Amino acid sequence: NAYLDRREPWKTIKNDPTDAARSVYTILRVIDNLKTLLAPFLPFSSQKVHEYLGYDGQIFGDLVIRDVQEETRAHNVLFYDGSKAIGRWEASQLPAGQALRQPAPLYVKLDPEIVEQERQYLGQPREEGAITFDEN
Repeated sequence: NAYLDRREPWKTIKNDPTDAARSVYTILRVIDNLKTLLAPFLPFSSQKVHEYLGYDGQIFGDLVIRDVQEETRAHNVLFYDGSKAIGRWEASQLPAGQALRQPAPLYVKLDPEIVEQERQYLGQPREEGAITFDEN
């Protein structure tokens, strides 16, 4: 935000469209790189950003939960299938002039009632203050 506030492409586009385009392109490259960095932690959101930036394909592979039977027990295991992934740990390759797709919000704002229900579910927030340890 600070970069865009300084560059003000919404103003400079009138007098210097090349500079305005450079500013917007720089921010799009930053978003493209953040999408890659955050993909392991926010795979679904990163995929949406990937598509909004005009890319095709899956940036991240599929996460699949499978039942696994061992000698003494059965349990669920999270597997990662990277066969469909096209993302790479490299700097953004967003081509200048690439057509962007229509964006939409990545997240919905939670109704305050839902927030309160979740807080009650999680318990009361811990009081702020120093953390102390029992020396025993």
